[in-house]
Amino acid sequence: MKKLLLFAFLMPASLWAFQKNTSAKPTQAAATSSSNKVTLTCRLYGTQSSADKVFLYEHVGLAKKPVASAGKSGADSAYVLMVPAGPARFYSVGANEQSTAKIILGEEKQVTLWGNTQYMHKARTVNSSANKAMESMQERINQFATESTQLRAQFNAATGNLRKSIDERLVQLAMRKQKYLDSLKTANPLLWRSAGLQMTPDYNGQGGNEAEFYAKEWFRYVNLGDKALETIPDVYNAFEAFVLQQMQLGTSHEKAVQAAEAQLAAIPAESTARRMAQGGIVSALKANNSPQYPMVAKKYLDTYRNKDLGEIPMLDSEVKKASTFLTGFEAPDLAGMTPDSNQFSLKQLRGKIVLIDFWASWCGPCRKENPNVIANYNKYHEKGFDILGVSLDREINAWRNAIKQDGLPWHHISDLKGWQSGHAALYSVTSIPQTLLLDRQGNIIARNLRGDQLGAKLKELFGE
Repeated sequence: MKKLLLFAFLMPASLWAFQKNTSAKPTQAAATSSSNKVTLTCRLYGTQSSADKVFLYEHVGLAKKPVASAGKSGADSAYVLMVPAGPARFYSVGANEQSTAKIILGEEKQVTLWGNTQYMHKARTVNSSANKAMESMQERINQFATESTQLRAQFNAATGNLRKSIDERLVQLAMRKQKYLDSLKTANPLLWRSAGLQMTPDYNGQGGNEAEFYAKEWFRYVNLGDKALETIPDVYNAFEAFVLQQMQLGTSHEKAVQAAEAQLAAIPAESTARRMAQGGIVSALKANNSPQYPMVAKKYLDTYRNKDLGEIPMLDSEVKKASTFLTGFEAPDLAGMTPDSNQFSLKQLRGKIVLIDFWASWCGPCRKENPNVIANYNKYHEKGFDILGVSLDREINAWRNAIKQDGLPWHHISDLKGWQSGHAALYSVTSIPQTLLLDRQGNIIARNLRGDQLGAKLKELFGE
């Protein structure tokens, strides 16, 4: 009865007709499958009209690697995907990367999944003991997590004998967690590793403060050196949760990264598990707009740039934008059309101290600041100071006239797209005037120096 109620929630009435034929007739490709293939039949509704395929992904941290895809097939319009048979492993399936269902495939020849493409986290299998076991494990993990949260809150609020009583309950909870993990270890090693990564100990006032305790004990229930973690995507989630927890407990972002890297050292350096863990750290820092994000993300890029699984271009773009707010990072190149319709690039100014000045002819504060910028340009230009004006104008004549009227002798570029400027987007410019001062190697010295501050900094760099 529970199963029927669950399906009633997942499927509209129009899909009940499919139940008479839960094994959809496969496409020709599926029909020619051999004994070394696993077939996943997806019976989905809610698919956008523009989405005519369903994808099966392998998760490698920040990357979701498509390993199979299928369009609708057969009279009942199911999606039939196939992967090689082998040891059970985790995948995810969905019409896009944003809404996917976690699934185990490998040992069972036929698996059927029902769900709504908009809410794939609620999707369920109907003929898979492996996935039913995973669902049961996840429910148990969630129950442990709820109990942990409640007991820790009670412990922190209690005093005296009541606090001691709750401490005893926390000890009993830890024993039940361990007993459950022990039961999984031999029965289902795949789920044992997944559960160990999701399960965390509970702070009860011992082992330093709470942040220090979790910095040391967060991964108590898993061996991070275990080579079998290569195929467990929960490594990513565990490290992401670890960093988020550290920052929520008031640990500085720098120390949170240090704590994560200390745990990271236990994972083999060239392993996929290490890549997933590093991705989790990057994701947590990005979610918190951490000043550590560009530095840590850059390490990830430097390590895996030549082993791209699809995540590198997007991450590279994000890091370039984020790094424009931090000193010491190389400023992304800017190239565009000059007022006389030629091309000019920021890189052509390498070897000089450069001020990037985002402005526009219609920006009153920008025009008001121009005399100060001109004075500094005239004073330090012969010593190696130069300026690249980046305009957010739309009209080329307005841009040209403003340069002429204000007497701006330096280099200028614009894509004439106003607030849709690609130059502004690259530097996360949402208001003007904005400036960046670069050293001779193209690295950022400071952002938004204007007026006396700009003069003072140039005096420091060049002298009188």
